[in-house]
Amino acid sequence: MFSQASEYALRALTELARCEQGQWVLAGDMAELLDVPVHYLAKVLQTLARKGVLESQRGRQGGFRLADAPHQITVYDVVRELDDLRSMESCIMGEADCSDETACPLHNLWAGIRDRFTESLQMTTLLDLARFQEQRPGSGRLSAVKSKLPAMPNPPRTKLDKKV
Repeated sequence: MFSQASEYALRALTELARCEQGQWVLAGDMAELLDVPVHYLAKVLQTLARKGVLESQRGRQGGFRLADAPHQITVYDVVRELDDLRSMESCIMGEADCSDETACPLHNLWAGIRDRFTESLQMTTLLDLARFQEQRPGSGRLSAVKSKLPAMPNPPRTKLDKKV
């Protein structure tokens, strides 16, 4: 559904969200951890730094870190910087002229699905992804992450957390 750039970005930013706020992480360490090509991931992360989603710093003490707290960055914020989400506006059946006035047979169905999907991307934060990743049973990657990066701090609760 997403481009490879968005997939890598979401995986990397999920792990950055698990770090202590303000901690710099090298692209090479992240690429090794995620088993993705370092040069490709570095380009993706640089793009997100130019767009203000990440901060970057060169040098031994540098790397990448989130520009805002994980609960303030949504999946939509990340994906819209890397993918052309306007493509979701086109006709699902490929018709050149498809609008509310000249709808294809799937127009109303697709419009509803598209709107719910976009809303879900806008409501899901990196904190949500990080918390999910922390709870994944049997995740082989989870133990590797914990050995390389510090444990996720106790961040503020989000709307998606259940009230006890």
